[in-house]
Amino acid sequence: MFCARVIEGLTRVSRTGWGVFYHEKSLFPLEPFPFPRRPPPKKAELAPLEVRDFAYRKLIELAPAMNSKEIIEGPKGLRARKILDFENFGALPQTQSERRDLAREIRRLVNLKFADYVRRQKSAIIGLPGFWLDKSGKVQLWQEKDYSRPMMLIPYRSSDGLIQACQIRFMCWNLVNDAVRYVWLSAPEKSGGLSCGSPLHFASYSAFCPPFKPILIIEGAIKSETVKLFMKDYDVLASAGITASHSEIVVATPWREIFIAFDSDYYENFHVARAFARLMNMIIASTKTRLQNRIKVLNWNRKIKGIDEALLQNLAITPQSPFEWYKSLSKKCQIEVAQFLPNQFRIIV
Repeated sequence: MFCARVIEGLTRVSRTGWGVFYHEKSLFPLEPFPFPRRPPPKKAELAPLEVRDFAYRKLIELAPAMNSKEIIEGPKGLRARKILDFENFGALPQTQSERRDLAREIRRLVNLKFADYVRRQKSAIIGLPGFWLDKSGKVQLWQEKDYSRPMMLIPYRSSDGLIQACQIRFMCWNLVNDAVRYVWLSAPEKSGGLSCGSPLHFASYSAFCPPFKPILIIEGAIKSETVKLFMKDYDVLASAGITASHSEIVVATPWREIFIAFDSDYYENFHVARAFARLMNMIIASTKTRLQNRIKVLNWNRKIKGIDEALLQNLAITPQSPFEWYKSLSKKCQIEVAQFLPNQFRIIV
């Protein structure tokens, strides 16, 4: 018997929520037959790295940074940052129609290059963050609107130099309200779209370099491209932000001396200082090396936010021990940081 109102004493509940009562239980197994259920939809996964690299290289090739004077020559453009390899950066078209034409061409090229992969996936754009399908089944790129300002495409590369994902920088003078300047080229809310995550950018890196070559960790791929020009004796890694890619940093930096050069807002912002401390704690926990021998924090004029600007202005940059870094923080930040690194700081003192 099935009943939609009474569930007391029921044997089981149907998949539509009705109570099911077996009057002669001996005719049924102790465990009721399960209703056949549709398998959950397969979760979209990132395309293999070589497919993403091919698609994003083609995107940058077909929409190069040279298409935008502001991206090249603007006050925050590539030339002002001493970055002259313009071909490695893109200019995402400002109109939806241009981006749609680009998406269609890149889908065609992926179809030709990775025919077996496309047949297995039944789509050339599944697994490529930033690409998605509209209601008519047409492939789209980025958002469904036009933009008034240029958008720089910044590649985030793997340790092998392959493009994992792209970031967009809005080339506008002032941001409105809570708008952000950097966003990922991804559309997880769209049909067939997905997030690219927050990958670590390897600006210059070799896993097989001499063990004495230190690693420099900063925020932002575009900053790291400037920094590597000035600091050639370092392998340079860049996270998308101070809270991102901590595990990836630990994996990429075993037994190497590490210099951290995050933006200088951690002196007063306890949220930022706390994230900084979490990363140091993870690095410390990854080896038995004493803290002061493994990590140093680079310091410059606090009025200048990023190390790239400090280098461009030829400012003095000096290393600090973690304890010196800790003592330089505001009192509120020290309290927050001490919650994450109390034991290590007691060892140093």
